[in-house]
Amino acid sequence: MRWASFILAALFSWFPLPHHRLAVTRPAPLIKQVLTTKKVVALTFDDGPTANWTPKVLQVLKENHVKATFFVIGNQAVKRPALVKEEVDAKMEIGSHGYEHKILRHSSAEVVKQEAQQNEVLLTSLGVPKPTLYRLPAGASDSTALRVLGQMGYKVIGWSIDTRDWRRRYTAEDIAKQVENEASPGAIIIFHDGPNSSEATVDAVKQIIPALKTQGYQFDTVSQLLKLEKFAGR
Repeated sequence: MRWASFILAALFSWFPLPHHRLAVTRPAPLIKQVLTTKKVVALTFDDGPTANWTPKVLQVLKENHVKATFFVIGNQAVKRPALVKEEVDAKMEIGSHGYEHKILRHSSAEVVKQEAQQNEVLLTSLGVPKPTLYRLPAGASDSTALRVLGQMGYKVIGWSIDTRDWRRRYTAEDIAKQVENEASPGAIIIFHDGPNSSEATVDAVKQIIPALKTQGYQFDTVSQLLKLEKFAGR
């Protein structure tokens, strides 16, 4: 045993392992719903800001004293910095949806990092706190994307209720009924305030907030919802 230990020690002294191989980086956690018994849900909005829909959505949220999370696209935000500021001033949470809304599945590590980092730099330059939440366009990921986003300190946020409002096939009543039927503690609900949004999104949010409040639900940002997580160590 002594000789075996001596030989192993000698080998490692001659062939040291590179430091980057010793570091273990966990991939970004992919969170679709928070495990909690408290009746709290998160409204989230993707693809903005846009001049048509973001102000209307913000107005509904402010009138109802509801905080939500906006997953912002950089090439939209750079055109409308005043709307990003309005979201920040209203105490909404800003997460990243990438700079160009790139699908990151099957992308190289360099592409993933550039897409996330470019948006991060832009958002912080507009006064947004450094984002720690990332929503993948189309929800599409792979091990490379999750690893790189994890290295950058992100949590990847999916959804448990998909309103599909961007398809413009559903009325506000259809959307509201779906959300009311599928709501459960810790649910993350996805809407859009981007170019493919419509009045149905705005009107559905108007209906959903009082309806869920009647059921005893409260609304909060994704980050606040995560603090209610029952089980640690995702």
